[in-house]
Amino acid sequence: MDLDKLISEAWMAYEEAKKLLDEGDLRDAAEKAWLAVETMRKAIIVAAKIPYEETRRISIALPIFNSILIALGEKKFLDKYYTFQSTLHGVSFYESLLNEEAIIMYVRDVEDWLSEAEGVVKRASKVNATKLLEPAKKRVRIKSEIFI
Repeated sequence: MDLDKLISEAWMAYEEAKKLLDEGDLRDAAEKAWLAVETMRKAIIVAAKIPYEETRRISIALPIFNSILIALGEKKFLDKYYTFQSTLHGVSFYESLLNEEAIIMYVRDVEDWLSEAEGVVKRASKVNATKLLEPAKKRVRIKSEIFI
């Protein structure tokens, strides 16, 4: 998938999240906001020369994403990604445990993260992360052999 299309889809998902917030559907707003974050995660990885197909395999893509952000010195940005994973995806959508005010706060925080992510995409486009792909695939193969 094209990088510009991924960025556009991330923003469209976020706009849908805001609409769902306005309608009072907090659970689905949280999940749409998480979709926006995940789509932008894919954009960052694609910008670093990893094929889109690999961004969809979280067991391969997430370690690469981590490495890219660490190499770019983006610890706070990475920390926020994991905050969204926990709050929007896990605690809000799957567990329905986060209170209304917290859901609204985290959904709104996604907008700033997406804006910052566009700059990260530009910086990631100067990175060639393809050397990370084979070790990530190997790690998945070894893990599958261990747990068979």
